[in-house]
Amino acid sequence: MTDESFFLKEKPVRALVTIRRNGTDEIYGSLISKKIDTTYAHTIKILAQMEEEGLIRTEKKGRKKILHLTDKGEKYADKLIELLETFDENGNSVMSSWPKQYSS
Repeated sequence: MTDESFFLKEKPVRALVTIRRNGTDEIYGSLISKKIDTTYAHTIKILAQMEEEGLIRTEKKGRKKILHLTDKGEKYADKLIELLETFDENGNSVMSSWPKQYSS
């Protein structure tokens, strides 16, 4: 069951947007935690909830769990990016206040 407030929190939004904007490079938990400036433990909780919600899937590659967005995850990420960009267009500086790795 989706907890709507989960997507009103900054770190889960940043994590989802970061995964979406990562392109074809491999991305995994410790890299996400560095990019969104949070602890690894907190990042793993966020990712576990995303996986439970069907937004991401993981692929074990050696010691790393590579993250992939599902179709549902891509849709959510795209909507969040659209919303954040709309806020920016209206002068609310949401994404412009994020470090470059999140906003482009």
